[in-house]
Amino acid sequence: MDDAELLRRELRAARDELVRKRTDETDDPVAAASQLPLMPERDAEFLRLALMSVNDLETHIDRLERDLADLENGIDHPDD
Repeated sequence: MDDAELLRRELRAARDELVRKRTDETDDPVAAASQLPLMPERDAEFLRLALMSVNDLETHIDRLERDLADLENGIDHPDD
């Protein structure tokens, strides 16, 4: 699997998690803030996304989208 596909998979998982959190937030804002509910539909590779708050997820999604666009446009970020 190439880097672009990995970014797409993580972006999809982050968006799914954000939808879950926003849905939960309407029911109970405290419960949706940052926790790891046991839900079988989550990809084990991206469970860390469940620990992020809505704001953190939005920021992470923005970064993933930017990184994916850069990768697709041939811009490679140096390793930190």
